[in-house]
Amino acid sequence: MEQERQYLAETVRLLKLELERLGASIDRTAGTIQEHKEFMWENWRDMDAAEKAAMRTEVNTSVGVGDGAVMVRRHMERLLQSPYFGRVDFRRAEDGEGKGHYIGVHDFSDPQTQEILVHDWRAPVSSLYYDFESGAAHFEAPAGTVRGTITGKRQYKVVGDRLEYMFDSALTIGDEVLQRELSQSADDKMKNIVATIQREQNEVIRNETAKVLILQGVAGSGKTSIALHRVAFLLYRFKDALSSDNVMILSPNKVFGDYIANVLPELGEEQIAEIDFERIADRYLAKVTAFETFSEQVVKLLDGVDGAAAERMSFKATPEFVTLLDRWLASRGDEDFAARQIEQRNKRLSQDWVADAYVASRGLPVFARLDLLAESAASRLRQEVLDKGGKWSAADSNSIRKQVRAMFPHKDALSLYKAFYQAPERKGLFKPIGRKKIEYADVFPLVYTMIKTSRQEGYGRIRHLLVDEMQDYTPVQYAVLRELFSCKMTILGDANQSVNPLSSSSLPVIRDIFPDADCLELCRSYRSTSEITDFAQHVSRNDKLIPVERHGLPPQVLAAADRRAHDEQILALVERHRQSDYRSLGIICKTVAQAEQLHRTLAAEGIDLAFLDYESTEFSAGAVITSAHIAKGLEFDTVIAPHVDDTNYATEIDKGMLYIACTRAMHELHLTHVGPPSRFLAFTKEPDSRPAAATPGTAEISDRGTRTPVC
Repeated sequence: MEQERQYLAETVRLLKLELERLGASIDRTAGTIQEHKEFMWENWRDMDAAEKAAMRTEVNTSVGVGDGAVMVRRHMERLLQSPYFGRVDFRRAEDGEGKGHYIGVHDFSDPQTQEILVHDWRAPVSSLYYDFESGAAHFEAPAGTVRGTITGKRQYKVVGDRLEYMFDSALTIGDEVLQRELSQSADDKMKNIVATIQREQNEVIRNETAKVLILQGVAGSGKTSIALHRVAFLLYRFKDALSSDNVMILSPNKVFGDYIANVLPELGEEQIAEIDFERIADRYLAKVTAFETFSEQVVKLLDGVDGAAAERMSFKATPEFVTLLDRWLASRGDEDFAARQIEQRNKRLSQDWVADAYVASRGLPVFARLDLLAESAASRLRQEVLDKGGKWSAADSNSIRKQVRAMFPHKDALSLYKAFYQAPERKGLFKPIGRKKIEYADVFPLVYTMIKTSRQEGYGRIRHLLVDEMQDYTPVQYAVLRELFSCKMTILGDANQSVNPLSSSSLPVIRDIFPDADCLELCRSYRSTSEITDFAQHVSRNDKLIPVERHGLPPQVLAAADRRAHDEQILALVERHRQSDYRSLGIICKTVAQAEQLHRTLAAEGIDLAFLDYESTEFSAGAVITSAHIAKGLEFDTVIAPHVDDTNYATEIDKGMLYIACTRAMHELHLTHVGPPSRFLAFTKEPDSRPAAATPGTAEISDRGTRTPVC
């Protein structure tokens, strides 16, 4: 123990010295840059071009040096908060040399001796810590595979210069440290998990070969966090070819984007750009048509959807639909084009010339072919007219363009897409909302039609795309992504957490879309106590889910005599949470409208809650009230799910929302209702028909046996 304290003290001392040196270096660099600028300002007129260029180069070099020093200083400041969290003792086979390797968030070497005191968690040698128990082990170094023996592993909790605890462990990371970390109260934002990365998670993070990696993860498996750590690893591993500017995350909503915003900066990387499908749709459809958003579709589904609307959604949510639309669009360019003679200023191009010119561009999107034909025809006729001494105007070129467009019966992608539904077998499967708005189910089929029929600019600078909530996207949305992003992808989600079962994509469907993808599953759930996980399993079973054993209070299903008693019950639960040691509270309703109404009721009683709806852009710490859809991906110490009666939670989509609400809870889960509880809670015993009390009782849960299958 004393030896460990000395090592920590020396590491902290050297970190502080390095921070002082970096601070002085940054100050000197800033001074040098200022001097160069002042010199240039005073002498600019007297300097020749070579001197000006040399001075600019000097300034740019100094700026680069300064920026590098600032980044290193940020790393050192981060290390000073917690220098390391683990150590692995490894004896190399080739020379028998044994050494202890300390693992932290960043590298740190002794400035004098250059001996590495702390290894970055992403460094090759650090994989020993995550992947092996005591005994034979190996890691992949730049020079090749290094083999040897792990003789010991140690896990720490270090805060600044204080060693709070440490454990010797011959096993993989977990045990006491994992339990301690899982038992902590939730913070306001998602945090890095480098100290507790598990072996199966590390396999995902360090996969550097997959062009597309599909990650199916059960609720609470940490899949989003793991995907972000994977991005950090790739930025570290390929730092010369990949930067944060080349990475983008396709996020389900802005609240979730804000919730995860701290992870990469904590790992020493710049924040990456964020996009969502609504922004993609707006980019292409802003000048074409208004459209229903995904959130509006979900609200409509939760209110109840008729059979015809369900049929339209289901038809457009299959791989077969993409194939059908693709083939139909591909055939339109030849089957619907009718070549005719072009005439302008008494000059003509024959029908045969038009047909031949059009055929020559086969392979281009149909509207690009028409534009190219119009340009070629205008260029040819203009030259003939000018050669004869005539005049040519923009109106002449426009006239030719109109003649060419008249040879194709569809004026744009929207009219072409509408024509797709004129076939007798597809009649009634396209139904606009009013005159100038389309259903959400038509949004990405239309975007796909635009991409396939005209030249569209993609996202060429992006070299890695992170796609979260994969189950909520249809095959045609994935087809759009493949057209716009010709890059590597990490695609993640949970098939059990779809918010629209009519248009969700199962894991086999996504596998078929990306047949060459690496597919990995995370089956171990870390978020919730065993009692909460067991409860959620009864709501919607996932036979592959393996809970991490961590115990707490059983979930409560609490009945109230009437609406007033129900609201008092929630007030009592909020007060109970306020007096507990837990920090975060999520009141998760089925819909945004229900959340808004309950928020008004609680606010009138003086309860301060952050209300999150579809317009929200930031995640709020503390007590939050929102809908299950918006809460996806978030987690709270305590969750209250109001109005879990059988009228409110009755359909399959309701069941999905109830499952999402339950699986947001880390430590405590309370469900309240007036009248008969939801059919999805039939496994619980009826609670006592007592009025709401200040400290609610606990309903027992029957049939507590669960299977723990191997993933």
